[in-house]
Amino acid sequence: MKMNEVSAEKVNNLRDIILNRAGDERKSNLARGHKDAEAWLARENEKLQHEVDLVLQDARKRAEDIRRRQILSAERDKSTETLRLQNRILSEAMGRLQDKLVRLRDREDYADILAGMCIEAAEMLGVKTPLKLRLASMDAALAPQVIAKTQAFNGDIVMTADADPAPILGGCWVITADGHKQVDMDWQSVTQEHADTLAERLLPLL
Repeated sequence: MKMNEVSAEKVNNLRDIILNRAGDERKSNLARGHKDAEAWLARENEKLQHEVDLVLQDARKRAEDIRRRQILSAERDKSTETLRLQNRILSEAMGRLQDKLVRLRDREDYADILAGMCIEAAEMLGVKTPLKLRLASMDAALAPQVIAKTQAFNGDIVMTADADPAPILGGCWVITADGHKQVDMDWQSVTQEHADTLAERLLPLL
């Protein structure tokens, strides 16, 4: 075997070793990044659940007070009055929950919360699908920051900001680039999703 053939073989072997190590390192980095993203998203969801629990505690106190003041006056038509009271309390609780969510805008980590919601929406739609982000008009300036945080935790997400604000109070809409699929993570939708939970916790008090 000639000298130049031996050298070429060594170069090829060295190249293969380098490529294999690079591939292993990339897999390791991707796995670590995915694990970090899941942990971060869990923390953001925990923050949101904490806000929901605070609203439920306040609503429970109000429900008990309203019951003391009004249930006794509903003897003539107890079933109708009780239903009306239940609807009123549930509506008040949902309104308070939505107001609490809207006030998340005042928190310093609001962009992190939005990014966490974007990650969750992207996973529901398919992270390798090009996506568009729509925010409320008051949050439009945060779009670049939210997208950057989202992609920092999952580099597979391809997301751009939609110049047209969403008609929402806060939170976000994430839509596939072709417009065929959409996940609504706005506060109105989140409040509706928690309606059953509110009812389950509050109505037994009446």
